Amino acid sequence: MLQEITVKNLALIEAINLEFDAGFNVLTGETGAGKSIIIDALSLALGGRYSSEMIRAGAENASVEAVFLVENRPDLEQYLEGIGVRLGPDQTLIIQREISVSSKNRCRINGQLVTVLSLNKLGEYLLDIHGQHEHQSLLFPDKQLELLDEYCGSFCLKTREELGKVFREYQELDKEYRDLQQNEVDLARKVELLEFEIKEISDAKLVIGEDEDLLKEREILGASEKLYGAASASYQALYENNTNGRAAVELLGMAERSLDQVSGIDPRLEQILSSLREAACQVEEVSRELRNYQGEIQFDPQRLAAIEERLEELTRLKRKYGSTIAEILLYADKCSQELAGISNREERSQQLEESLTKLKTRLGELAETLNQYRRLGAQKLERAIVEQLSELNMEKTQFKVCLTQIDKSDGIPFKGRKVEVSVKGVDRIEFQVAPNPGEGLKPMAKIASGGELSRIMLALKSILAELDQIPTMVFDEIDVGIGGRTAQAVAEKMLLIGQSRQVISVTHLPQISSLAKRHFFIEKKVVENRTEVTVRVLSMNERVEELSRMLGGAQVTETTRQHAREMLMLAERLRLKKVGQVH
Repeated sequence: MLQEITVKNLALIEAINLEFDAGFNVLTGETGAGKSIIIDALSLALGGRYSSEMIRAGAENASVEAVFLVENRPDLEQYLEGIGVRLGPDQTLIIQREISVSSKNRCRINGQLVTVLSLNKLGEYLLDIHGQHEHQSLLFPDKQLELLDEYCGSFCLKTREELGKVFREYQELDKEYRDLQQNEVDLARKVELLEFEIKEISDAKLVIGEDEDLLKEREILGASEKLYGAASASYQALYENNTNGRAAVELLGMAERSLDQVSGIDPRLEQILSSLREAACQVEEVSRELRNYQGEIQFDPQRLAAIEERLEELTRLKRKYGSTIAEILLYADKCSQELAGISNREERSQQLEESLTKLKTRLGELAETLNQYRRLGAQKLERAIVEQLSELNMEKTQFKVCLTQIDKSDGIPFKGRKVEVSVKGVDRIEFQVAPNPGEGLKPMAKIASGGELSRIMLALKSILAELDQIPTMVFDEIDVGIGGRTAQAVAEKMLLIGQSRQVISVTHLPQISSLAKRHFFIEKKVVENRTEVTVRVLSMNERVEELSRMLGGAQVTETTRQHAREMLMLAERLRLKKVGQVH
């Protein structure tokens, strides 16, 4: 249960702290006093959405801290262990969330940093918040089906989950099958295109790195005259006489002979002579290489043209199929695989038909099992709802859960029929109600009033809370549209719920407020030219004044005060009568 909540700098709240009773709590105040801000803060603590506009003007951040007492909840402890959080020895769970104008968001559970998603999931174990407009969701079939499946229990939910997996597999294979059955003309065109592209690439006889080699060869062929001239001039300078005198080889020979004549006189010349002879040999070798190089240089315009043509072909293929030869060859492989797939489509089509038939059969089996769970659950839910509604001043109301299916020629087999299936099964649901005797059952969306919807949702919440063992139920102004005996019936229902679990209700009704064990009063004040929301627990005398205000509006008289005292006395007697003891 929720022990206390501390809120700082949220909306109009500067700082408040509320300590809740384990049973029935109410929050009241003038319209616009900020009662729902408390519920917003609680929602924020458990992973609800936020925006920086929620932070009090002038503050850098806002924070909410909620303290829960957790007892005998192995499912919750298992979840906490999964996210790395442990309960303390006192079984207390402290949840902290801080938001800032810079959009930073810090979430902690017992001091351990966690994600917002973890908080949101945790909230499912701790409390159920029912807003003033949530009962409108009862009008939508999807919500009705969710509530029924939740009521039917874990076996129903597991069957639906398995059916959903099989259905998604069926959808994937069915799409592939339909793609294979596409228009034959389009398929023939696709085959023709693939064959053309594969042939075009194959005929090109591509070799990885070919384009780089061709570019280098083109560069050499294009500069053949320049290369030949340079090689010839170098050769002449090294080996042949030229107009400027003797060649380098001849001059080196003269130098060698001169030194050889005197090297015997001075031993130091021996090393120089050796180096000179080595240089002469190297010049001889270079001269021979230059002569050979000259002979290899080609003046081949035809080869240059062929290279240009090949490079142009490669460029064209790159524009169509890939930026490199490797990418072009990879594209050809993919085309071949796709063509092979199309060529084998009849075989694949047959395989898919067999798989789809098996999946349809399996879907039919799961759908029948799920339908059986739902029909049995619907009967129990109808009886439970009628029983609950009788306690909410709707004792003559009839309630029925209608389950139907939609026939479809190519649907799945279901009890000798072919029906439409979705990820949630084959059942279409409709809550039907007859609030008044003598009227036939009709869709709830067409005849139920706002007050009736509120009570039906309260009945459902009461039933589902028993199943889920949700420790705390929060009702945010669900009493809109009701009054008199109906308001008293709703109040008594909340009182009964409050004996087995914690109830927190934001209300405008004195009937509900009078039955609460702890009564919080919320008001808006102007302190030092700033508006702020304050909250305090009311004493018995203060409760009399607050109930008087709720009964008489702006005009509080001794008569309304006496009426308020009588309501509180009757509430105490009713509590003793209903539950046998004061909670």
